[in-house]
Amino acid sequence: MTGEEMAVHLAQVEQRARSNTRRIDRLEQTADALTRLAASVEVVAARQSAMADTLDRLDSKVEALEGKPGRRWEALVEKGLLVLAGAFGAWLVSGAPGV
Repeated sequence: MTGEEMAVHLAQVEQRARSNTRRIDRLEQTADALTRLAASVEVVAARQSAMADTLDRLDSKVEALEGKPGRRWEALVEKGLLVLAGAFGAWLVSGAPGV
């Protein structure tokens, strides 16, 4: 190889080295951005899990509140039937006319 060919080859190698350096710098920036993104996703996932737990607790409380009037009505009807049965029994025991 002549001196001129060596100089051309060296210039090409230096050009490639600069190009590779720029590419490596961009890759490092991309890797840093991906690392920050992964950390953010981890935080979001933890918060979402906490919100899901809170939502489950709220759902069970709402179901309990929705069911409360129905249970009250059932208890009222049950007590009314017991009062009627008791009154009927008392009427029979007291010597119901015609019995």
